[in-house]
Order: sequence, then C-alpha cells, then structure tokens
Amino acid sequence: MGEMIIDVPNGTDISKLRLTEVLYSLDVGYTLVSVGKLNDKGFELTFSGRKCTIHGPMGEHIGAIPKARQGLYRMAHEEPIAANSAEEILILDQFHCRMGHISPGITHRLVEKGFVTGVHLEPMPSGNPVFCESCVYAKTTRKSVPKAWEGEHTKMFGEEVHSDLWGPAPVESNITSHTLMIALI
Repeated sequence: MGEMIIDVPNGTDISKLRLTEVLYSLDVGYTLVSVGKLNDKGFELTFSGRKCTIHGPMGEHIGAIPKARQGLYRMAHEEPIAANSAEEILILDQFHCRMGHISPGITHRLVEKGFVTGVHLEPMPSGNPVFCESCVYAKTTRKSVPKAWEGEHTKMFGEEVHSDLWGPAPVESNITSHTLMIALI
C-alpha cells in the first residue's frame, strides 16, 4: 500500500493526479483506479463522448481519459508506475500467523524469493524456532490404544484403566455419574 502519481491527458498538457492508499502488485502490468474512491474524495467524473472527464474537488478540470476499444478508460504510460511503499517489519511468528499458519520455513522463503513484498522479516528475539499455540492445538492427536496387550498384566481389577472420555458433552448421558462411578470401581 502506498501512493502513486498518474499522468492524466489534459488537452495538449498533462495533469498530475496523486492517488493515496493504493493497493498494488509489482507483477501486474496495469493499474485499475476505483471511480467510487475518486468520487468519495470529491472528484467528479463524467462519462460521455468516448472519454472520462475528471474534475477536482474545487471544480478544476483535471483531464480526460479516452475510452479504449476493449471498453476500458485506459492511459498509456511511458515508464512503469510503482507505488512508494512502506515496508512492514515483522518477526517470523507474526508473519506465520498472518499467512494462515503455513510452515514458518515456507513463509520465510516467500519473502526471501520475492513472492511477498512489503515485508521485512526480523530474526526471532530469542533465537528459538517458532512456537505457535494455535498450530499445536490444531494438530494434536490422541495416542491410540494398542489392539494387542503389551507388557505385564495387572494383578487387580481396576489397577489400570484405559478410557476415551471427552466433555462436557452437549447431550446428557442416560448413565448417571453414580452409575459411572460404580462401573469404574
């Protein structure tokens, strides 16, 4: 996100139009300008005679953009336009969360290889690898109960209990807690 200055044809001259809060991608070969955003800033746009005429908030004539064959109001530029962007400084675990909890190694490579711009990754403050509580919670599994007995058998009934309980249950059980207690004893 940044700002951009575009050249708008104004008769034989060219007017400079400064756009702010521009979302951009360096790999896209064209720039789309929202008419609604210009209107919100007080600009008046008139579409007639195969051109878009732009007047500023004070009524001054900014210029006219011709309509292209494809139906878009298009301006040709000699040089590619790039927005003045501010680079955000993040640590790897913050960027990992913003990117939808993908692998920290992948997030680092996306920035390193230039697939993600506008971000500078700082080393982790502690030097430790990324620990994401959300990822740990999402990837937890229970240990499976073996099908065949391994190890020594218990000497008394109830000495070792295997259970797969969870709760609180959204629906009450037909078994009361008193009955369940007796079954465990």
